[in-house]
Parts: sequence; C-alpha cells; structure tokens
Amino acid sequence: MHNPYDRLAYVNQPIAQTHPDRLALLARLHGMEPAPLERARVLDLGASEGGNIIPMAMTLPSAEFTGIDLAALPVERGQRAIQELGLRNVRLLQKDLLDVDACFGKFDYIIAHGLYAWTPPVVRDKILAGRRVCKL
Repeated sequence: MHNPYDRLAYVNQPIAQTHPDRLALLARLHGMEPAPLERARVLDLGASEGGNIIPMAMTLPSAEFTGIDLAALPVERGQRAIQELGLRNVRLLQKDLLDVDACFGKFDYIIAHGLYAWTPPVVRDKILAGRRVCKL
C-alpha cells in the first residue's frame, strides 16, 4: 500500500559522512571500541532506494546492511537494483520505524541521515530510544 511519502522522490546518493569507516573513526576518537567494519551490521533509517547503503555494501562485502523506509515505491526500486547488482549483504524493507523493536535485530551502526528533523515527535523519540522491547 502506498502512502504520501511515495509522492516525493528523495535524493538517492551516497552520503560520505554516514559510512561506517567514518563512524568507526569518530567512535575511536571518542574513546569507544567500534565494531570491526568487515563484519559490521548497519541499519539505515529512511533509506529510500538504498542509494547510501548499496555502495557501502559493495565496498564491505562481509558486512550486513539493512535499510528501511516507509515509502514502498523507492524500496521496490532499490530492491530491483540490489537484485541486478547481485548483492547478498544488503536488504531494503518497506517498514514503519514505529514497528521496529528489539526483535528486528542488533546493529553496530545506525544511520538516520535527513530523517530526524522532519519526523513527528513520536518517531524522533523512537529513534533516540536507548532500549527497545521485543513485541512478540
């Protein structure tokens, strides 16, 4: 089922600032021990067609990438691109962020580029929630 987010095409391109290698470097500079990039699990919230995580998946073939977006049409286009490229380490899902809970899995890096500022307070709260409860 399509929703209002399907009406507007978003820019679909890599965003260098969100690459796990940059995030890992920033984590190290702040005294953290980031997950190894080679086996990292990355979640992109508001992934659209996957223009950000598909190139990452190509450069980090042993890492796992998951993108979710509320809009179905961009996700469908991204799924076709993933299939055409033959990538097995990236998936795009049409999913409401409010339905994501601990059962969805654990991730080493979570990207929310361009999403937080224009979402309703309930979604922003969900993004910043430190703990998620698994709804079975």
